[in-house]
Amino acid sequence: LLYAPRCTCALRIAFIGDTGIGNDKPGSVWTDYLGNVRRPSYKVDGVECQTFDGKYCGAYSRAKNVFRLAADAGADLIVHAGDLDYASSPTSFFRFLTEHVWRRGISYIASKGNHDVDGWDGVSDLWSGPRGYQSLLRRQLPTLRGSTYSGSYGEDFIMETPDVLIVLSSVGAERPGESANRDHYDFLERALSSSKRKWKICVWHMTQERLQVSYKGDAVGFGAYEICRKYGAFIVTGHAHVYSRSFTMNRFGSKVYDFTREDLQVYDRETRRVLLRPSRASSNDGLTAVAVVGIGGYKNEAQLTDSGIWAKVYSTSCLASSPTCVRAPDASKFGALICDFDDASDRASCALRVVPYQGADDAAFRYRARAPDAVVDAFDLARVA
Repeated sequence: LLYAPRCTCALRIAFIGDTGIGNDKPGSVWTDYLGNVRRPSYKVDGVECQTFDGKYCGAYSRAKNVFRLAADAGADLIVHAGDLDYASSPTSFFRFLTEHVWRRGISYIASKGNHDVDGWDGVSDLWSGPRGYQSLLRRQLPTLRGSTYSGSYGEDFIMETPDVLIVLSSVGAERPGESANRDHYDFLERALSSSKRKWKICVWHMTQERLQVSYKGDAVGFGAYEICRKYGAFIVTGHAHVYSRSFTMNRFGSKVYDFTREDLQVYDRETRRVLLRPSRASSNDGLTAVAVVGIGGYKNEAQLTDSGIWAKVYSTSCLASSPTCVRAPDASKFGALICDFDDASDRASCALRVVPYQGADDAAFRYRARAPDAVVDAFDLARVA
């Protein structure tokens, strides 16, 4: 592969979610003309990929292409918003990342999704066990210049570079609702309030029904979004298998006693710019936006709802009433949101880039990864006072 040159920015991040483990040509057991039983094969880093129960990794996924797209775009860091392999196989996924991420010189961190929690598929220690996702992934923490880490990997976790704070949370993944996630809320508050980093980013997997455009229900609570808005932190989530990115928001919910009720307020309807502003003293005027990036290779599904807050939607089937939805062709329905964070600027440029058709050559990948006219959703994150 020929990779894009190192960006002149401080940090180029590819945000992805809901990837699967990359088998884009799944097969079935069959019998040849001689009567021999043939079994399909899919290898990760040279080893047969097996699910949690020792079976063939036969779920369709174009995750390999999405990670390749991020590499060709010159990403320094991939931030995964959860639901890792859909095979409940930490060892196979670790091999997959070795082959498609770390060996390419890219750093990687991930939040825990609902398909990654202990007990999923009956695997009691899927996340937290000695060979679980958390134990394996924290062996490969990024080695980016000046980066530091603290907290519980993928659950309540902080990564800081000299200019960027990334807070990974598993809010809503283990249990739904605001009252059930007070510990995660408290961690978000402490992490964001104590950091002086220029750029702040909140990343978790789960959603609220009105903060996605597919069929997913409430899990996180509006309070988590409000905490990030208060500190001017850009929000990235997964879970819904449709890309959507909101306008700048000046409210997600309002406190009623000790509960945050829905109160969606769009600050402006500028489609190519998101304003980020922490709340000023004695006010509640913080600004941010949310991007749902659950099209990392596993599925891209139909848009089913529209709460009226979306600057861009990328879906295999758009609602007729949704003016900002772009229909995703089947050949190019998966992708990554790639953002450049510059220590010398108050603007970060972001672009949703999508994979070319299956089996495309190097030139097609480089075009999709780099060409200005191959961007599905282009916008700036702009810090304002």
